[in-house]
Amino acid sequence: MLEIIRTHRRIILALLIVLVVPSFVFFGVADYQSFVSNDVKLASVKDTNITQEQFNLTWRNRLDQMRMEAGQNFDISKADTPANRKAWLDQLINTQVLQQEMIEGHFNATDSMVRQAIASDPQFHDNGVYSYQKYNEFLSANNIRDIDYEAYVRQNEAFSHVLEPIAQSVSLPGKTLDLLQTAMIQERTVRLREFETSAYIQDISVTEDEVVQWYDKNGKALEIPQYVNAQYLILNQDAALKGVADVSDEDINTYYQSNIAKYSKTERRQVNHIQIKLPESADAATQEETLKKAQDVAAQAKENPARFSALAKQYSDDVGTRNLDGSLGLLAKGDIPALDEAIFSLAEPGVTDPVKVGNSYHIIQVVKIDAGSVQALADIKNEVEQEIRLQLAAEKFADLATRMTQLVNDDRASLQPVADELQLDIKNANGIARDGLLSEQQVGAGAVIGSTDAKYFESPRVREVLFSDEVLKQKLNSGVIEISPSEFLVVRVEQDVPAAVPPLDKVKAVVENNLKTEKAQQQAKEVGLEELKMLQEHGVAADTGFDQEIVVSRLSSNQWPADVLNTVMNAPVDKLPVFTGIETPNGYAIVQIEKVSEGNPEMKTIFTQFLQPGIEAGVALEVAKGVTSSLRKAHEVQ
Repeated sequence: MLEIIRTHRRIILALLIVLVVPSFVFFGVADYQSFVSNDVKLASVKDTNITQEQFNLTWRNRLDQMRMEAGQNFDISKADTPANRKAWLDQLINTQVLQQEMIEGHFNATDSMVRQAIASDPQFHDNGVYSYQKYNEFLSANNIRDIDYEAYVRQNEAFSHVLEPIAQSVSLPGKTLDLLQTAMIQERTVRLREFETSAYIQDISVTEDEVVQWYDKNGKALEIPQYVNAQYLILNQDAALKGVADVSDEDINTYYQSNIAKYSKTERRQVNHIQIKLPESADAATQEETLKKAQDVAAQAKENPARFSALAKQYSDDVGTRNLDGSLGLLAKGDIPALDEAIFSLAEPGVTDPVKVGNSYHIIQVVKIDAGSVQALADIKNEVEQEIRLQLAAEKFADLATRMTQLVNDDRASLQPVADELQLDIKNANGIARDGLLSEQQVGAGAVIGSTDAKYFESPRVREVLFSDEVLKQKLNSGVIEISPSEFLVVRVEQDVPAAVPPLDKVKAVVENNLKTEKAQQQAKEVGLEELKMLQEHGVAADTGFDQEIVVSRLSSNQWPADVLNTVMNAPVDKLPVFTGIETPNGYAIVQIEKVSEGNPEMKTIFTQFLQPGIEAGVALEVAKGVTSSLRKAHEVQ
């Protein structure tokens, strides 16, 4: 139990360091403190300023780190937001406050503590032991100097001295933890009766006045976000194939002959054997006796091939195969070179005479022959030609990619010169917003969503390029974007469409549908409430339309909407059955709670090992926020 508590404290402390202070992407504490700038001051901690230059540099580093971690899924529009920038500035201020607190409180981490922290980090372990090679690989992979990483670790170790008292102070009362555990793992057996909007919407009608009123009140919800219509070039295998010349019959025949094995089916034979070993240092008489034994066994096998399995079990010295009918499997030439001549000497299935290999005699039985064959060129000419074309296209692709990069760098005013020289088609893609692709209903014909090329613009990285200053505002071609090693993309903004609410006549059908849905939702709710009242007053009848019973809990019912689950789990259950109701995305639902039981022991373990540390960390974080707020006042943050 004490070890669990100590483990929880370490988890809490690590979380506090991550949440209260920022990762500097190993920028280096010394470098951070050594900024001298006359730039715009964003904040100050006593006599130390945090400037726009400092913020911009650390924020760019942070975005680069996020981009590296997320890879293709990084979305700059979701990362570089005003809220995230504000949070980052707060973390920079907190860091400066804690650094000053460290100095004033003489908190420090010795070289020994830094070495110990690095050596105990599991990411640098190999089979549970610290590996200097793994540490070096980490530094190289992240382009970090060892001195910067050690400064980062030293800072965190020193911060831990400031934050350790907070982690130590977190101790929830046992009764509170018991109540939380009960709330999380308690199971309730329930039945649902749903009143779905779809059952009422067909009978709903709306007037013109209602449509106008809804539009005037809720039109902002229909706003189409800023989007761009783009032109683009895609260089891929298909594009490279267009530039490949026709392949001559002579080239096809030469390629076919050079790769004949590729179009051939190798002969294979199902083979069994009996191995009879010569004794070590056998004299002539013993050798003669062993050969005679082998010849006798071979004669028996030839006379009755069906007995080969029994003969192998009785006479074979090959312990690996004698109990498996002597089977060597399905063999091609070269699989067992020493036996090739014997195995492939038979024109049809049968048994060979004994064959001496090394210090053993082998009796071979060929059970089945799968004859080899060669596909005629006439039958596969088109396939061979396509293989040649693909190889030529791969070679041409490399040249085209190099030339595309040169052309794009030379002229960023238009895609046409690039398209003309490389024989590429300029394509159009409409409805590309910062956060994703818009529907045809929103942007009209040409919407890229749903097309075969939509995958390119679903990439946050491509959308980030489209909305960059160079491409969006300066109207320049992008650079070459490598989608994959065999797909290169260049984009250009053809039209920048500002965010706008469509006129009513364009969205009238949407407004009418929303109105009908709202009315049907209200009707479903009213019918459900009336039924709920009756059930609460009179109880359940024999046939009430409830679904099959299911067991739910907060830990095991993640597929349920949170508000529905909370309603079920928070309902008083002094007297069962209990009926409660809730609005759902599809209408209204009545929940009949039939049974309440404790969670199983596995759920208790999950709570203790995983949830409890998180709860304590959350409490510690709130305490840390309060402490940090007090420290900010004490250090005169402005």
